[in-house]
Parts: sequence; structure tokens; C-alpha cells
Amino acid sequence: MPLTKVDDKGRVLLPSDLRNRMGLKQGDELLIDEMGEGTFILKKVDVRAMLRDAIIKARSIDNEKLEREIEEESDRFARSKFKIPDR
Repeated sequence: MPLTKVDDKGRVLLPSDLRNRMGLKQGDELLIDEMGEGTFILKKVDVRAMLRDAIIKARSIDNEKLEREIEEESDRFARSKFKIPDR
């Protein structure tokens, strides 16, 4: 298991053989997932692909249905919170 250090700017150098195996190159973005107890995971992410997927998902939302569901949930919450009887 390779050993590395954090430098004075907070940077961590990943060994070149690991970067090569993982296909990492300068400018790649990594997601940091803190697992607790001093452990974290670095995951290579494709931000453009994530944004593209989010846009595609957002376009598939039925806005009218979403508005109805929000209205219904707001009504249920208000009736529960202020003890308003059902209609």
C-alpha cells in the first residue's frame, strides 16, 4: 500500500502507477466521500455527464403533476398543523 503526504497547501500526491491504472489525468475532478474514522473515498466524476443527466431528468418531470402534489401536501400539512378538519 503506497504512502503519501498532504503538503502545506492541502494537496495529496497520488502515485503515478495509481493515476495510470485509474485513468486519472491533470484537471480530472474527484468526489470526496467521507466514510468516518479517518477514512475517505475519492471517486472520479464526469461533471459534464452528471449535469447532462440532471438536465435530462429535470426535463422529464411533469410540472403540472408536481404542482398538484405540492399543493396537496401543503394542504395536508396545514390541516394537520392547525387542526383543520377535512373538507
